[in-house]
Amino acid sequence: MHKNEYADVFLREVVPSHFCQKNMPTQNKPKAQPKQTSLVKSAKTLADSVSARLTEEIVTGARLPGSLLDENAIAQHFQVSRTPVREALRQLTASALVEWRPRHRAVVATISAHQMVAMFEIMAEYEGIAGRLAARRMTEDERRALTEHHERCRPHVVSKDRENYQRLNREFHVAIYAGSHNSYLFKQASGLFDRLGAYRTYELYRAGELTRVFDEHTAIVNALTARDGALAYQLLKDHAMLDADLLGDLMAAVKDV
Repeated sequence: MHKNEYADVFLREVVPSHFCQKNMPTQNKPKAQPKQTSLVKSAKTLADSVSARLTEEIVTGARLPGSLLDENAIAQHFQVSRTPVREALRQLTASALVEWRPRHRAVVATISAHQMVAMFEIMAEYEGIAGRLAARRMTEDERRALTEHHERCRPHVVSKDRENYQRLNREFHVAIYAGSHNSYLFKQASGLFDRLGAYRTYELYRAGELTRVFDEHTAIVNALTARDGALAYQLLKDHAMLDADLLGDLMAAVKDV
């Protein structure tokens, strides 16, 4: 093959097409097509928003396990059409936060006492592993942000504002999962945390519980700041484990659903 022919093949097949177009004469450049708004993307974004807001209501206990999720009522509540609500319910079904009953009724998912114990055991291990990895891998900015977030929780402890504390509590734990810099662990731990969130809400209504949880968070932040992975693992695992009294209360709550 002639030298010039090699050059032609190189430019035509090896060099990325955008590079060739960049160096094409101006008159041969294809005209840029106007961007079009995607209705599918718009609907998807709205469904994601509804899904996130429903998740928060489920996790904070605003919507209790077994409660009906009526499409019309939710659409009115969030001032949207039924289409994004329907898609959001599908998303939450995939993440096990929603289940379907006969006659196409969606409800907040419930779990049996046996399942609950098993899930809390795994949750405790996820928490511990996330803490151990985060102690090593968190950036200084991430450690600083976690400390600041923890301090934002303090006023809600003083005022006994359990609903807002539960929301911030989720963000606290998710920040640690993110700090592990392990995407698989982040996904699994976040999903299980949300699955158990409605049951964790019961814990915050016990006497002195907000203060106890906040104090445990303080110790966890200190361990992460000190990069003490072994301590962070143990503190977070103990923090997520069920004690005997809470287990009894939750099992009673499950039977009442």
